[in-house]
Amino acid sequence: MKARNISLRFTFAILVAALAFPAISLAGQYHSNTQLPTGKQFIIKAAHVNLGEIALGKLAEKKATDPAIKDFGALMVTQHSALEQTLDTLAKDRGISLPTKPSAKQVALNDKLAKLSGQRFDNMYIQHMLSGHRAAIAAFENEIENGKNPSYKTYAAQGLPVIQDHIRIAENIAGKMGRSGQYGLYQPSSAIHAGARAGN
Repeated sequence: MKARNISLRFTFAILVAALAFPAISLAGQYHSNTQLPTGKQFIIKAAHVNLGEIALGKLAEKKATDPAIKDFGALMVTQHSALEQTLDTLAKDRGISLPTKPSAKQVALNDKLAKLSGQRFDNMYIQHMLSGHRAAIAAFENEIENGKNPSYKTYAAQGLPVIQDHIRIAENIAGKMGRSGQYGLYQPSSAIHAGARAGN
Protein backbone atom coordinates (compact mmCIF):
# COMPACT_ATOMS: atom_id res chain seq x y z
CA MET A 1 0.00 0.00 0.00
CA LYS A 2 1.37 3.42 -0.87
CA ALA A 3 2.13 5.67 2.06
CA ARG A 4 -0.25 8.38 0.87
CA ASN A 5 -3.15 5.93 1.31
CA ILE A 6 -2.23 4.95 4.87
CA SER A 7 -5.15 5.56 7.21
CA LEU A 8 -5.14 6.68 10.82
CA ARG A 9 -6.17 3.14 11.78
CA PHE A 10 -3.02 1.76 10.15
CA THR A 11 -0.99 4.39 11.98
CA PHE A 12 -2.03 2.94 15.32
CA ALA A 13 -1.56 -0.61 14.03
CA ILE A 14 2.10 0.27 13.47
CA LEU A 15 2.33 1.30 17.12
CA VAL A 16 1.47 -2.26 18.11
CA ALA A 17 3.41 -4.04 15.38
CA ALA A 18 6.61 -2.08 15.96
CA LEU A 19 6.81 -3.42 19.50
CA ALA A 20 7.51 -6.85 18.05
CA PHE A 21 10.73 -5.64 16.40
CA PRO A 22 14.09 -5.12 18.13
CA ALA A 23 14.03 -1.67 19.66
CA ILE A 24 16.41 1.24 19.35
CA SER A 25 18.11 2.58 22.45
CA LEU A 26 19.71 5.95 21.76
CA ALA A 27 19.11 8.21 24.74
CA GLY A 28 22.35 7.27 26.44
CA GLN A 29 24.30 6.79 23.21
CA TYR A 30 23.76 10.23 21.68
CA HIS A 31 22.84 12.49 24.59
CA SER A 32 23.20 12.74 28.33
CA ASN A 33 19.92 12.92 30.20
CA THR A 34 20.74 16.44 31.43
CA GLN A 35 20.62 17.65 27.83
CA LEU A 36 17.19 16.21 27.09
CA PRO A 37 13.93 17.86 28.16
CA THR A 38 11.25 16.16 30.23
CA GLY A 39 7.69 17.07 31.18
CA LYS A 40 6.26 20.19 29.59
CA GLN A 41 9.48 20.92 27.71
CA PHE A 42 9.39 17.42 26.25
CA ILE A 43 5.92 17.83 24.76
CA ILE A 44 6.92 21.21 23.32
CA LYS A 45 9.93 19.52 21.73
CA ALA A 46 7.72 16.68 20.50
CA ALA A 47 5.41 19.21 18.87
CA HIS A 48 8.36 20.77 17.06
CA VAL A 49 9.44 17.29 15.92
CA ASN A 50 5.99 16.61 14.51
CA LEU A 51 5.61 19.98 12.81
CA GLY A 52 9.09 19.79 11.31
CA GLU A 53 8.55 16.29 9.93
CA ILE A 54 5.19 17.26 8.47
CA ALA A 55 6.70 20.25 6.66
CA LEU A 56 9.67 18.26 5.35
CA GLY A 57 7.40 15.38 4.36
CA LYS A 58 5.28 17.68 2.22
CA LEU A 59 8.45 19.00 0.61
CA ALA A 60 9.65 15.46 -0.12
CA GLU A 61 6.32 14.59 -1.75
CA LYS A 62 6.86 17.47 -4.18
CA LYS A 63 10.62 17.44 -4.80
CA ALA A 64 11.93 13.90 -4.31
CA THR A 65 13.10 11.99 -7.37
CA ASP A 66 13.06 8.54 -5.78
CA PRO A 67 9.47 7.23 -5.47
CA ALA A 68 10.37 5.56 -2.18
CA ILE A 69 11.32 8.95 -0.74
CA LYS A 70 8.10 10.50 -2.02
CA ASP A 71 6.15 7.76 -0.28
CA PHE A 72 8.25 8.14 2.86
CA GLY A 73 7.49 11.87 2.87
CA ALA A 74 3.78 11.10 2.63
CA LEU A 75 4.14 8.67 5.52
CA MET A 76 5.77 11.38 7.62
CA VAL A 77 2.88 13.74 6.95
CA THR A 78 0.25 11.11 7.83
CA GLN A 79 1.82 9.68 10.95
CA HIS A 80 3.32 12.81 12.46
CA SER A 81 -0.03 14.56 11.91
CA ALA A 82 -1.67 11.78 13.94
CA LEU A 83 0.96 12.10 16.67
CA GLU A 84 0.50 15.87 16.72
CA GLN A 85 -3.27 15.56 16.98
CA THR A 86 -2.89 13.33 20.03
CA LEU A 87 -0.33 15.71 21.53
CA ASP A 88 -2.58 18.71 20.91
CA THR A 89 -5.42 17.06 22.83
CA LEU A 90 -3.05 16.20 25.68
CA ALA A 91 -1.74 19.77 25.86
CA LYS A 92 -5.20 21.37 25.74
CA ASP A 93 -6.35 19.18 28.63
CA ARG A 94 -3.51 20.66 30.68
CA GLY A 95 -3.80 24.25 29.47
CA ILE A 96 -0.47 24.15 27.64
CA SER A 97 0.05 26.12 24.43
CA LEU A 98 2.06 24.18 21.88
CA PRO A 99 4.04 25.70 19.00
CA THR A 100 2.03 26.02 15.81
CA LYS A 101 4.94 26.04 13.38
CA PRO A 102 8.35 24.39 13.08
CA SER A 103 11.31 25.81 14.99
CA ALA A 104 13.64 28.37 13.39
CA LYS A 105 16.23 25.62 12.88
CA GLN A 106 13.66 23.43 11.13
CA VAL A 107 12.52 26.31 8.92
CA ALA A 108 16.13 26.96 7.92
CA LEU A 109 16.57 23.28 7.01
CA ASN A 110 13.35 23.33 5.01
CA ASP A 111 14.53 26.42 3.12
CA LYS A 112 17.88 24.76 2.42
CA LEU A 113 16.26 21.60 1.09
CA ALA A 114 13.77 23.59 -0.98
CA LYS A 115 16.68 24.98 -3.01
CA LEU A 116 17.88 21.47 -3.96
CA SER A 117 16.57 19.13 -6.60
CA GLY A 118 17.10 15.65 -7.98
CA GLN A 119 19.52 13.30 -6.25
CA ARG A 120 21.00 16.12 -4.16
CA PHE A 121 17.60 16.64 -2.56
CA ASP A 122 17.04 12.92 -2.04
CA ASN A 123 20.43 12.43 -0.40
CA MET A 124 20.15 15.36 1.98
CA TYR A 125 16.54 14.60 2.89
CA ILE A 126 17.23 10.99 3.85
CA GLN A 127 20.38 12.06 5.72
CA HIS A 128 18.32 14.43 7.86
CA MET A 129 15.60 11.83 8.35
CA LEU A 130 18.18 9.52 9.89
CA SER A 131 19.81 12.13 12.14
CA GLY A 132 16.51 13.77 13.07
CA HIS A 133 14.82 10.54 14.05
CA ARG A 134 17.84 9.46 16.08
CA ALA A 135 17.51 12.66 18.11
CA ALA A 136 13.74 12.22 18.44
CA ILE A 137 14.12 8.64 19.65
CA ALA A 138 16.59 9.79 22.30
CA ALA A 139 14.13 12.44 23.53
CA PHE A 140 11.18 10.03 23.64
CA GLU A 141 13.21 7.36 25.43
CA ASN A 142 14.43 9.90 27.95
CA GLU A 143 10.87 10.98 28.76
CA ILE A 144 9.81 7.35 29.24
CA GLU A 145 12.75 6.64 31.52
CA ASN A 146 13.08 9.93 33.40
CA GLY A 147 9.82 11.88 33.03
CA LYS A 148 7.52 12.36 36.01
CA ASN A 149 4.14 13.02 34.41
CA PRO A 150 2.33 9.71 33.61
CA SER A 151 0.41 11.22 30.68
CA TYR A 152 3.54 12.55 29.01
CA LYS A 153 5.32 9.24 29.60
CA THR A 154 2.40 7.39 28.02
CA TYR A 155 2.48 9.66 24.97
CA ALA A 156 6.20 9.03 24.61
CA ALA A 157 5.70 5.27 24.99
CA GLN A 158 3.02 5.29 22.28
CA GLY A 159 4.98 7.50 19.92
CA LEU A 160 8.36 5.82 20.28
CA PRO A 161 7.56 2.68 18.21
CA VAL A 162 6.24 4.88 15.39
CA ILE A 163 9.46 6.89 15.26
CA GLN A 164 11.51 3.70 15.51
CA ASP A 165 9.60 2.37 12.51
CA HIS A 166 10.39 5.56 10.60
CA ILE A 167 14.13 5.21 11.10
CA ARG A 168 14.01 1.58 10.01
CA ILE A 169 12.29 2.61 6.77
CA ALA A 170 14.77 5.48 6.28
CA GLU A 171 17.66 3.06 6.86
CA ASN A 172 16.25 0.71 4.25
CA ILE A 173 15.91 3.54 1.73
CA ALA A 174 19.43 4.78 2.51
CA GLY A 175 20.78 1.27 1.98
CA LYS A 176 19.14 1.00 -1.43
CA MET A 177 20.64 4.37 -2.31
CA GLY A 178 24.08 3.03 -1.40
CA ARG A 179 24.38 5.26 1.67
CA SER A 180 25.45 3.94 5.03
CA GLY A 181 22.60 4.04 7.49
CA GLN A 182 23.56 1.71 10.30
CA TYR A 183 22.90 3.38 13.64
CA GLY A 184 22.63 0.55 16.13
CA LEU A 185 19.09 -0.52 15.34
CA TYR A 186 19.46 -3.89 17.00
CA GLN A 187 20.44 -2.79 20.47
CA PRO A 188 17.95 -3.74 23.20
CA SER A 189 16.03 -0.84 24.68
CA SER A 190 15.08 -0.35 28.32
CA ALA A 191 12.64 2.34 27.18
CA ILE A 192 10.13 -0.19 25.86
CA HIS A 193 9.94 -1.79 29.30
CA ALA A 194 9.75 1.60 30.96
CA GLY A 195 7.01 2.54 28.50
CA ALA A 196 4.99 -0.52 29.47
CA ARG A 197 5.23 0.57 33.11
CA ALA A 198 4.24 4.12 32.20
CA GLY A 199 1.04 2.90 30.57
CA ASN A 200 -0.05 0.98 33.71
